[in-house]
Amino acid sequence: MFQTAAGVTVPFPDKLREQYQRDGDTIICNLSFEKLSDFIHAFYASLTEPLFLAIHPDAEQDEVWYLDGMTKKQLTMILDGYGELLLQDGLSAFAIGSLATEEELFVQKYKVLSIYSPQIARMEKLLARFEVPRTDSIVTAWDTFSQAHPGEAQRLEIAGMTVLDMIGDLQKIGMYKG
Repeated sequence: MFQTAAGVTVPFPDKLREQYQRDGDTIICNLSFEKLSDFIHAFYASLTEPLFLAIHPDAEQDEVWYLDGMTKKQLTMILDGYGELLLQDGLSAFAIGSLATEEELFVQKYKVLSIYSPQIARMEKLLARFEVPRTDSIVTAWDTFSQAHPGEAQRLEIAGMTVLDMIGDLQKIGMYKG
């Protein structure tokens, strides 16, 4: 059964499947929540440094916070400390990518993934490792919403912190508002 993040409510989760759709150099992907952390780690492990992390504290707003010039080890330390909060929170979105190759994974609202790569076949191989099949017509969380059955996203607090608190902490090591 397809799992969603704690901060996300999808009216008809039974309509969601792990799958991806390719459009040129971009992939839109549904990935069940229990695989999301491992997939993110595998994604950035394959990237060329330096790396960046971009956080949208509210996915519906234009506000973006950046931490760039990172090594894989630095990003791992940040995700070890704050990853559960980023993954479970329903209101935020975030991106991880390479400043060298411009490859990027964007974890959008409702945890729909968008992957960009000029070497997109490489990303398809990564998705195959996670047993995510390709489709010509993906159904995402957004496709399940209607006026009568809207989706719902909530700001979560985990271990006494919200995404806004996390951004405050990361500003101490160079996170800046874009």
